[in-house]
Amino acid sequence: MATIHDLIEVTQISPDTTYSRAAGNVIGVVDNVTSAALDDGEFDIGDSIRIGGQTYSITRIREASNSGRFTLEDGTSRSFDPGSESNLPAVFLTVSDGSVTRHFIIPNDSYGDMRIAEIRTGSLTDVAGSDAAVISTTNNTVDVVCFVTGARIRTATGETAVEAIRVGDLIATRDNGLQPVRAILRTEVAPGQMDHRLKPVAFEVGSLGPGLPHRRLCVSPHHRMLVTDPSGRHVLAPAKALTHRHCVRVLKGKRSVSYFHIVFSRHEIIWANGAMIESFYPGPMALRAMSAETLAQVRAIFGSDSAADGDAQHRAAAPALAVPALAVPALAVPALAVPALAAPVLAVQAARRRARALCGAMP
Repeated sequence: MATIHDLIEVTQISPDTTYSRAAGNVIGVVDNVTSAALDDGEFDIGDSIRIGGQTYSITRIREASNSGRFTLEDGTSRSFDPGSESNLPAVFLTVSDGSVTRHFIIPNDSYGDMRIAEIRTGSLTDVAGSDAAVISTTNNTVDVVCFVTGARIRTATGETAVEAIRVGDLIATRDNGLQPVRAILRTEVAPGQMDHRLKPVAFEVGSLGPGLPHRRLCVSPHHRMLVTDPSGRHVLAPAKALTHRHCVRVLKGKRSVSYFHIVFSRHEIIWANGAMIESFYPGPMALRAMSAETLAQVRAIFGSDSAADGDAQHRAAAPALAVPALAVPALAVPALAVPALAAPVLAVQAARRRARALCGAMP
């Protein structure tokens, strides 16, 4: 009984298309697909395969007729070009059980482990002879991450994808200049854990003010953004409470998500895709969600497992608003007025008009 792995499931297979978690057209990665029909080493139209206990029949097999690519989360790419059907770099497979049709992009084993930010197809064609060699019998570590190109964090050397940041890197902060990263906390949320409370929130270009963020930004629903309250104070508001804004929405697809938190010696305000957001804050909610290993790491940095002490190390970088307080229309004004770093705060109406115009100009 043959077993194949690393089938990247997508909503449909189309030429000249970009697939990613954030675009909502990547469903997940499927392993341990079995079939006695694949014992001959080939995918054939009509072969039966089993996925999660359900039997499907292969209805279509396609290959690249010009170059496509897998773009990895570190920004590098691996191309897939037209090749011999005895060893294609990628196979595009469609299967059906008679009522449900599923679509998969299968990378060749030769790529090895990949954390994919996006997949770009070129032209596609049906394979000749209705068959192609099985190319993915090794269970590599293949995943498609949440952030298409990664949140771009402002550092001493320019903007850097969050997944490329390492301990010791110098990050620009609003209040304390360049600060070294003490730790990177990464949380993987599997599809089975992906209830509405964990789904990422997407901020489109201009949703926080003119050009803010300057590219789409996805964060966890509890990650706090810097905004301005009716009195003009800069305050932190959780992303989930800003979904009333134009061009801010919850990503509702059922997919896994990778969340990153940057840890400094104290709570800081940093820039991600041009917007101001918080770094990791050791508050009670965050600490309760940690594994014992991660909690020990945080204690080693902050010297305490509670942010309630009130000293400088544990003090929040800006006041935080409770969710009910966010239903104030004036809160829609973005926090732009950081001296020497950004433009003055705009009037509510002007900010809204320009944000809508920027969002409307997006493809």
